[in-house]
Amino acid sequence: MVGRPAVLTAMRESETPSNTRTVAKNFAWSGIEVFVSIVATLATTVAVARVIGPQRLGYFNYVYWLGSTTGMVGSLGIPMMTFKYMAEFLGAGKPALARSVFSRSLAIQSAIAVALASVGEALVFTIGDPNYRWVSAFLVLSIIPQMITFIPSQANAAAENLAANTRGSLIGMAINVAAVVLSLVMGWDLMGIAVGVFLYRSGELAAKLIPLQRWARTLPSVTLSPDIRRRMFTFSGRSTGLMLLQILVWDRSDIIFLKMLQSDIKQIAFFSISFSLAERLLLLPQAFANSLGATQMAQYGRDRNRLFRMTGLAATYMLMVSLPLLLGAACLSGPIVRVLYGPQYFPAISVFALVAVFAIPKGILGPAQTLLYSMEELGFLLKWGCACGALNVLLDIVLIPHHAAFGAAIANGTAQTMAAAGIWWYAIRRHPLGLQPKILLKLTAASLGMSILVLIATFPPMPVAVKAALGVLTGAVVFVLLLRLIAVLPQEDRQRFLLIDRSLPGSLRPWFRCLVNFVIPAAATTENAESNLPLV
Repeated sequence: MVGRPAVLTAMRESETPSNTRTVAKNFAWSGIEVFVSIVATLATTVAVARVIGPQRLGYFNYVYWLGSTTGMVGSLGIPMMTFKYMAEFLGAGKPALARSVFSRSLAIQSAIAVALASVGEALVFTIGDPNYRWVSAFLVLSIIPQMITFIPSQANAAAENLAANTRGSLIGMAINVAAVVLSLVMGWDLMGIAVGVFLYRSGELAAKLIPLQRWARTLPSVTLSPDIRRRMFTFSGRSTGLMLLQILVWDRSDIIFLKMLQSDIKQIAFFSISFSLAERLLLLPQAFANSLGATQMAQYGRDRNRLFRMTGLAATYMLMVSLPLLLGAACLSGPIVRVLYGPQYFPAISVFALVAVFAIPKGILGPAQTLLYSMEELGFLLKWGCACGALNVLLDIVLIPHHAAFGAAIANGTAQTMAAAGIWWYAIRRHPLGLQPKILLKLTAASLGMSILVLIATFPPMPVAVKAALGVLTGAVVFVLLLRLIAVLPQEDRQRFLLIDRSLPGSLRPWFRCLVNFVIPAAATTENAESNLPLV
């Protein structure tokens, strides 16, 4: 809960910040959310896919994506505006201004949510498929809590208090799992699942919004100056364009072209489950990106030099997680899809392998993108996003008619790679990030070496479940060994990682400390040193 104590803590930390401890604490909370989310979403999506089948799942995913996308488009950049300016004002010790930003954003977002849902319901009952009318109606209705939830989520992030978001998300996930299980057991089918989507989004909204409203009432009310309102309006307008491009390049906009250019509705299911699996794998690096992003935004109001340093070092840590994770998943695409989804989804194996590799740029994008948002350098993001979006659409039109879901994966992945490369190039050219190419090359070598050994270990004939388990175990062990043998990480990273130890549950601390000691052995001069390093 972001109550008054949490806000005052954020203010105190702005005076003598320990960014490493703040990010470590938030990452620990995000890690809990990631673990539960992976287990819950995999269990529910796999069960639904097996019971519903690719034909009906294709249409359901199409409607679900349209509803979710409508909610994101209707946000009009307001959530990111909330995050940016609340973090800046809290970091500068101005909580009353932060409260005004929160209240203004919440009112605007709520009005837009109701208006968009009303239009959506009218379309459902006039031109929607009659066979899925009520299913679609509840999915469209869920736009309202989905959109409003963005505001308290970003407010919690702005206060560097991701624990509040984790608690709300866990409540929503519990409701979703219960709804899916009851729907499949009781035979409520897609209707029960659609109602569950509305209920879980509503539950998450209540869990996040009620504590924030209590916090807002503890602070004085101030009027935003014309200059601040002008900055917010400009930022929100540019964020709107970036959000549209985000959906086009980074989300599943290719589903629209699959629906238009392919008569086989099952191709949407093959693309969707591949994309969803890759997103689940990205949850871990994104949890770190979210934890870091909250501190990056606040650091803009505290010390911009430290903001640049933390962005550069974060690139290393994001690559260290994303690269081996997604390359390993691509190597194990066959066993993973076969074990989880069964024979109906065998055509998705090659699609998932390609999507996993192309998801690597998305896995390392977060720190650079947040840096440019915090610096309000959105002009380049808009121009570059337009170019990447145009490439995505062009490749969809060319590839999908002949290559279906595989072609959509090529189009989406190519655009993502181009977008991420351009954003990092711009950030490096404009700001002194202090990237260390030698470490990045070593991480790449370790990841490629791990991938080769995973392929070799799983080549002999064996049951697919054994292949999947053996591949995961081999990948984890080999990557850790290569980190040690190649000496990838310096002593400074050892000290930062050991700070995370204090944010872990007591039972995990000895294991984590052993892992750090193995990967980065202590030098004689630093073995007992305490870290005050100002990375992150």
